[in-house]
Amino acid sequence: MRGFRRQAGLTLIEMMIAMVIGLVLMLGLVQVFGASRQAYQLSQGIARNQENGRFAMDFLSRDLRMAGHTGCVNDQQLLTANAAGFPIGGNIRSLFLNEADRNSNTVANIPFPLRFDVAIQGFDAAGTEPGDTVTLSTTPAAGAAADWSPALPDTLANLAHTPIRGSDVVVLRYFSPEETKIQGYTPGGTPAVTYPDEGAAGSTRVATGGHGLYAVADCGGATVFQATAVPGNTGMNVEQSGLNLSSLAFVGTYDGAPAYSAGQASLFRAESVAYYVALNADNVPSLYRAHWEAAPNGTLTAVEDEMVEGVESLQLLYGQDSAALTSMPSGYINESFSAADIGGANNAARWRRIGSVQLGVVVRGGSERAASEQADAGEMSVLAVSINPPADGHYRSVYETTVALRNRLFGN
Repeated sequence: MRGFRRQAGLTLIEMMIAMVIGLVLMLGLVQVFGASRQAYQLSQGIARNQENGRFAMDFLSRDLRMAGHTGCVNDQQLLTANAAGFPIGGNIRSLFLNEADRNSNTVANIPFPLRFDVAIQGFDAAGTEPGDTVTLSTTPAAGAAADWSPALPDTLANLAHTPIRGSDVVVLRYFSPEETKIQGYTPGGTPAVTYPDEGAAGSTRVATGGHGLYAVADCGGATVFQATAVPGNTGMNVEQSGLNLSSLAFVGTYDGAPAYSAGQASLFRAESVAYYVALNADNVPSLYRAHWEAAPNGTLTAVEDEMVEGVESLQLLYGQDSAALTSMPSGYINESFSAADIGGANNAARWRRIGSVQLGVVVRGGSERAASEQADAGEMSVLAVSINPPADGHYRSVYETTVALRNRLFGN
């Protein structure tokens, strides 16, 4: 009986078949890993997009709701004017006006960030009216003042992070939600305001932190001013010259309105902020918030904060009270306008009748996906403005909401 021959190796054909089988298996694994990676990037892009959108809407909505807050009553109540142009419901005094301008009601001479007589003011980017189409660029460009209607004031156009074209700008002014009761005044060349000890446990801490812009308000009026020095725990001195402008009397009368009474007035921080879209250090469009500060006895400066990365466009429409401008607000809003329709600060009366804001943002995620998928996403729309996104692989979404200016509901 013949013995069996031991197999000494593989034939070339067997090796080739084994290599083909292995190659097919490797290609399958690569496909699985590639699909998993793409799905992971897409889910990360969606998650980042939703997170950025939620933060952007939250920051904007929170400050929009505060517009018009002036303490006991809102700015509409204090600024409804008579036929001569003077307030009939009270007033908002400013120590950043000289005496002649104050007596003539020339509020336009107040530095732009301190126009607390206009609590909300918008600037509409050119070509972003409802029905227009905006093409997002992979290389967004900073705008000039004339790229908005009304034109941006120098204060906004000259910010370190310049607003980019195709995105709206909104400015908000209000008194802080925290307040502390005024206990008394000391008149004289440098008036003083006293209040409860801010060093005590549970105090509001309104006057601490090196802040320089403040307001005193009661149900009949409000005064915005600057502290002369860092406030103490129980009092501060009032800068009557207000950023080196002419001197005014802090305690006294203003167009027939009486001075504040101790125990009836409160101290607030005076807040002035602007929201806009600009490029960050990595050349990525982001939502920025500028707020203006004036250290005690210091100059007015803008502090810019990057709030949310990836916000490419901010669009706003403003709901105006239906009542005539010469009467008290009704609280009924039946029409919305763009900032271009309302106009600049010379239309302050219309800005004081804004009771709601329609807010929309275009947000992109941080992760990428295939360009072909992005192209399939097609045109988007935000507040009736068509958005044409670039095929750059970024996941994009639109977020919209309507914010009621709670301090202006029913005209207070």
